[in-house]
Amino acid sequence: SDVIVTAGLVAAIFAAWGIANAFRNDMLWWTAHVLECLGLAAMCIPATRDLARQTSSRPLVGDLSAADIVADEEAFLDGRVHHLMLQLGRKDDVTEDHTRRVATLAVRMGEHLGLDAASLRDLAAGGLLHDIGKLQTPDGILKKPGKLTDAEYEVIKRHPGEGARMLSEVGKFNERVLHLVEAHHERLDGGGYPNGHYASQIYIEARILAVADVFDALTSKRPYRVAWPADRALEVIERESGQVVNISSWAAL
Repeated sequence: SDVIVTAGLVAAIFAAWGIANAFRNDMLWWTAHVLECLGLAAMCIPATRDLARQTSSRPLVGDLSAADIVADEEAFLDGRVHHLMLQLGRKDDVTEDHTRRVATLAVRMGEHLGLDAASLRDLAAGGLLHDIGKLQTPDGILKKPGKLTDAEYEVIKRHPGEGARMLSEVGKFNERVLHLVEAHHERLDGGGYPNGHYASQIYIEARILAVADVFDALTSKRPYRVAWPADRALEVIERESGQVVNISSWAAL
């Protein structure tokens, strides 16, 4: 996108010179006007594409780090979504820090798997917002310093659907980001929630986000347990891959 915009700018400069030095309706005059139109199109089309996809173009030289991509996506979030994130931070600072770490880890995993730039940015946005539905979870359940009851766990299980609904009402996110928010607790064998989707119904980005979510939850200190070492968390993920992960004892991450 940056190369196209640069080419458009160069064409516009030549067009300006041609118009200034040409006689009306001669060959140079017409050529300059054609260059002007092409230059404007080259500058506007990538910008329009980025706005439509809720992204900014990749840098001309070098790659952004995973942390940069996450920070960039957070900066581009709609004002209403920023307000929701601030509310979530005030409600539960543990969840707020967790979402940023998960977003960064998910983007790194996506880079390792060779996902394209648009998918990485969707992963960043989905990671930042995947727990936004917990704004609807009562504090007594969200911050409970112990194992949840079955009834409390059922309340926690509503947050992916609530989050997708809230972001859908904002109307600023594409289908993939909404899917990431709603499907990050789905499991390949259909034993996840909220919809019990199977592998074929779960995008690769949502699978990545699910693993990043579990890993960060296990390796972070919580009120009800100490942080696990990374090797122990990876062992659990590898052992239970492709199966239902029983996370009720982890307070639904």
